[in-house]
Amino acid sequence: MHNHIQSKNKSPFYLEELTSPQMTEALKLSAKTCIIPIGVIEKHGPHLPIGTDLLESRELARRAATKEYTVIFPPYYFSQIFEAKHQPGVIAYSNKLIWDMLQETCDELARNGFEKIILVNGHGGNNSFLPYFCQSQLSSRKHYAVYLFTPDENEEYNNKIMSMRKSKGPDQHAGETETATMLTHRPDLVHPDVAESQSGEDQNRLSLPYAYTGIWSVW
Repeated sequence: MHNHIQSKNKSPFYLEELTSPQMTEALKLSAKTCIIPIGVIEKHGPHLPIGTDLLESRELARRAATKEYTVIFPPYYFSQIFEAKHQPGVIAYSNKLIWDMLQETCDELARNGFEKIILVNGHGGNNSFLPYFCQSQLSSRKHYAVYLFTPDENEEYNNKIMSMRKSKGPDQHAGETETATMLTHRPDLVHPDVAESQSGEDQNRLSLPYAYTGIWSVW
């Protein structure tokens, strides 16, 4: 399922759908702004697709682009996921490649005329990497800026979501909220008949008080 969204002058929002001549017009329409929705390929329980994080972040970017025209970068799966390499379907790239890919992608977008690059993160494993990447852009002079979209917490919204939830306890990776999100825009990829708890709580034995090890449980 691919939503072909366009501006009033028929210029596509998705970078991969633009023709070369349309690229020039897209730069003007977007005020030289490009969104990079970032995901990863990893297990999301037995019921959600392994591309869930990217599908969710790209849908968020699509909805934003319908409000105000911007260019959306093609599917981007180069993320940090070493902690889940033991799970089937996980694609984990090296540290250097992950960094170089994002840096060169931003550099190439800038070479094509974009001056504002917005990262929209859909993967929890990037929560430390992406802020540091943005900070590191200040180490050398650039003719573009990289922004990481970090929405504020909305207590009223969170309380509304909590009141709607049926499950109790933590709701994180491939849980009720993420499953519901996928059901809103890609129900064809959700398999609720095989959904079950695979929280990996036994891995808590590897956790240390007041220390971060990078180990986490995964559905």
